[in-house]
Amino acid sequence: MSIHLSFNNIRNSKAVSEHVHRAFEELIKITDDKYPFHIKLNKVAGESYHVGINCSYKSKQLSSKADNENLYKALSKGIDSMKTQVIRKAEKIRG
Repeated sequence: MSIHLSFNNIRNSKAVSEHVHRAFEELIKITDDKYPFHIKLNKVAGESYHVGINCSYKSKQLSSKADNENLYKALSKGIDSMKTQVIRKAEKIRG
């Protein structure tokens, strides 16, 4: 899978890594596993989490950001935003 995951101010967790890979399964299928996703997980301001997701999809730079007190909720919001962007770009390219 073309997922690059980095942890900042968060302990690298196997459970979180597995969750991210499961959550990205649909996006990987949509993109035919041709485009790498870069996910940055960051704990900020004590109890808040910031998730940043970047992808260069068919020469278009896509990115999403999400913040939440719950890391999994922040991930879910970021992934949903990225799915929407990828689907829109795919539809535009098809014409």
